Amino acid sequence: MARIVLLLLLGLLCGCASPTLYEWGNYDQWLYENYKHPKDDEELYVELTALITKYESRRKPNTKPMAPGLYAEYGFLLMRRGENAEAIKYYTKEKVLWPEATVFMDSMIQTAQIADKASQKRGAK
Repeated sequence: MARIVLLLLLGLLCGCASPTLYEWGNYDQWLYENYKHPKDDEELYVELTALITKYESRRKPNTKPMAPGLYAEYGFLLMRRGENAEAIKYYTKEKVLWPEATVFMDSMIQTAQIADKASQKRGAK
């Protein structure tokens, strides 16, 4: 009986140390800190741009996929900055990388398209 309990505990400990499926880098820590102590949009823009540039510059053949939500977070920030066309590009990247986010990303793309058309109309007046 003691041997079974020991094997179960050992199995649990090994299971907890499993490798991650995604390349989080410091995105998870960045996200936590940002929600805990919100930053202004310009500071967020600089930090997220650097984070995405770092991830996209990886050229290893067995590189894990980027953490879910990073492109969507950046797209949302771009929308808040009024860069709707650029936001659509990042929502599309998120959708391609994470197909399970398609419904949500399609909704965000549609919202960005509407906002882009509205800003173009305001600019034309």
